[in-house]
Amino acid sequence: MRLTINWEGLVPLRLQRLVVASTLGLVAGLIAAGSATAASFTAEQAAAGQTAYNTNCARCHGFQLEGPDAPGLAGSDVMQNWDTAGGLYDFISVAMPPENPGGLGEEAYVNIVAYIMSFNGAQPGDEPMVAGDGLYDISLAAETAAGAAAAAPAADAPASAEAASPSVPQAFTWGKQLPGGPAPATTATQPAAPAVPQAFTWGKQLPQVNAPSAQ
Repeated sequence: MRLTINWEGLVPLRLQRLVVASTLGLVAGLIAAGSATAASFTAEQAAAGQTAYNTNCARCHGFQLEGPDAPGLAGSDVMQNWDTAGGLYDFISVAMPPENPGGLGEEAYVNIVAYIMSFNGAQPGDEPMVAGDGLYDISLAAETAAGAAAAAPAADAPASAEAASPSVPQAFTWGKQLPGGPAPATTATQPAAPAVPQAFTWGKQLPQVNAPSAQ
């Protein structure tokens, strides 16, 4: 004898649909989150993009993407403004550079996008970035933020032994022994230091405070 449970009778149909929809939404969200932070370009693309950027873009946008003759391309605000790699690609591929808009070719524009992402902290991977609808699935803010967070521990690593105190003392030694050991003791044959400083005498001996009177 087999026991059969009529789940439809126990659980209302509307609740069943709600559970299924919520589950599918959660799975889709996890997939989207994974794809948003996954590496979407290669190191080779970023390197080629840097060359193309320095040749065609840096004179206005700066070699550090700082501007000032054109809008800067670095920073989380910039990444959020462009939203996706597709949005950035769509603009630069038809409007840049001003003297030759759209003239660099699809590959060069994709590589420049990869370099801008890399400069902002996104990490390269094994799969190359390609032009197309897939660019709109690449979140600039998510990839650059995730890459910057992953690289943070290396930047915060403790300083190496190179940061040890220098072998030659710096200023402010005042009473401390300098390298080379103590100075040789003054011998009896050396004349005693004058009690009055010899400043500005230009080689002339000043009279001693307790000098014997002339005979």
